[in-house]
Amino acid sequence: MLKLPGSTLVRPDTHDLFEALGDALTATAMEAVRERGVFHLALSGGSTPEPFYISLVIDPRYRVFPWERTHVWIVDERRVPEDNDKSNIRMIREALTDHTTIRRSQVHAMPVLSTDPAGEYEQTLRDVFGQTPRCIAADGTPRLDFVLLGMGDDCHTASLFPHSAAIRVMDRWIVVNEGEHVTPPDRVTMTYPLLNAARRLAVLCVGSKKLAALKRVAALKAPDTHDVPVSGIRPADGVLTWYLDAAAAGE
Repeated sequence: MLKLPGSTLVRPDTHDLFEALGDALTATAMEAVRERGVFHLALSGGSTPEPFYISLVIDPRYRVFPWERTHVWIVDERRVPEDNDKSNIRMIREALTDHTTIRRSQVHAMPVLSTDPAGEYEQTLRDVFGQTPRCIAADGTPRLDFVLLGMGDDCHTASLFPHSAAIRVMDRWIVVNEGEHVTPPDRVTMTYPLLNAARRLAVLCVGSKKLAALKRVAALKAPDTHDVPVSGIRPADGVLTWYLDAAAAGE
């Protein structure tokens, strides 16, 4: 098995993998609501998690999910209108949140078309997390309960691309990432400080095309955020789990 940072869970196919991820997500949500009265969930866009989001809606085992107590945050977003086909929030709403009992006000889209989207989203985080101080770390950073990440073939995660400016930001929770090293259009993304303050992080990878990137991560002796940004996901006081199907794991 690949020796990745944190723990690794491998399932034969995506159906079994999504069940394992859904069970872990639901258990974490129920625990968060019991202990703190609220569940803060950060979701990624893309084609990989979309069928997983749909499974959360249609599978009866997840009917206990506490959507009324859940706040959904967006890990990263392209600077496009919400009705654009490339909009992550559009996909997340259409595949998941529009079909649950979550209040629309608890689904926090990034204001990507504003003049200061990063500052506005940080302020929203402060306002919402300020209502439940137990959800904030000692240094003032919001502690997301569960973050679902993906990984690109170039080992980027969120919109933290190799050699891009955002990978060097350690004093902000949200930034605009742009420039020659960012796949257009420009992005708004969570940064390492916010992501690594989370209680649980899951990296979801499926398909044989992910194996080469996963081998790059496994071969590292220390994090290399410059070339392998996903290696910078190292929760300070949380749990990191890689969710792989057999094809991605090379099994």
